[in-house]
Amino acid sequence: MKMNLYRFFKTRVFYITLLITIISFGLLSRLETDPSSEIYEAHVEQQSQNEEHVGIVATEEITAETSLEELYASFTASGFILIMVGVFAIVYTEEERKSGFLKNLLTTRKEKKNIFLTKIPVVFLYTLIMFLGSLLAIRLGSLGRGPGMYAVQSISSLISFTVLEVLLHTAFGIAMMAFYEITRNTIIPIMLAIFGSANLHGMLLDMLERKLVSMRPSLAGFMEKYALSRNLIVTKANYLGDIEIPFSHMNVIIVIMVGLVIYSAMGTLIFTKRDTI
Repeated sequence: MKMNLYRFFKTRVFYITLLITIISFGLLSRLETDPSSEIYEAHVEQQSQNEEHVGIVATEEITAETSLEELYASFTASGFILIMVGVFAIVYTEEERKSGFLKNLLTTRKEKKNIFLTKIPVVFLYTLIMFLGSLLAIRLGSLGRGPGMYAVQSISSLISFTVLEVLLHTAFGIAMMAFYEITRNTIIPIMLAIFGSANLHGMLLDMLERKLVSMRPSLAGFMEKYALSRNLIVTKANYLGDIEIPFSHMNVIIVIMVGLVIYSAMGTLIFTKRDTI
C-alpha cells in the first residue's frame, strides 16, 4: 500500500489529468455562466431548441436560480472525469508493470491477489482528488456573477452527490484495471474507457431491451423496474447529474457495491491465474 501511494504521487499522468480537468471546468464554468459570452448564448439557444447537449458542458439550463451543486453536478456527470479515471487506472497499472517492480516480487497466489486489491484505494484517492479539484475550479469560475447566484443551497446534497459519484467513478476505474489485466494492453482498455464513458453500451442495451419489450409486451413492467441499461455504473453516474431525473439512493448504492465486487473479483482472479506478473 505504501509503495502504491508513493508511486501515485510520482505518476505524471495524475498531475496532467488533474490540471487539464481543473482548467477545463474552470474555464467552462466561467464562460457558461457569463451572459456576455458566445458560449452562454449558444447554450441558451440550444436549450430553447431542445437539442441534445454533447460535450463537457452543463446539461441543464443555467439561470440566476441555478445553485452551485446543480452546476457542479451537471459538469462532473458529463463523462469527462470518467474518461480521466479510466485512463489513469490503466496507465498507472501499466507503469507498475513497465517499472519492473512486479518482476522482483516472489509472491504466493494470495499475495498476488493483494497486489491488485491494494491499487483500488489509489483509484479511489485519485477520483476523490479529481472531484474536489473540479469543485474548486467550478466555484472559482462561477464567482462574481451577482449576489446569490450559484450559491450552495444544500451542503448535504453536495456531499451526498460527491460521495456517490466518487464511488461510481472508482468502480469504473477498477473495471478498467480489470480489463487491462485481461488484455495486458493499454489500447483496448483505453478505447473501452472512452466508449464506456459515453455509455454506448448502455444505449445498445436499451435498444435491445426496447426490442424485447416490443416482442413481449408482458415484460414492460419488469423492464421498467429492472432494466439492465438503467442499472449500469455509467448510467447512474449520468443520472445523478440530471436534477430532473429522480433516483433511489439505495439503488445507486447497490449498483456501486455490485460493481465493486464484480470487477474487483474479476481483476484479482485474472491477476492470480497468470503464471507471471
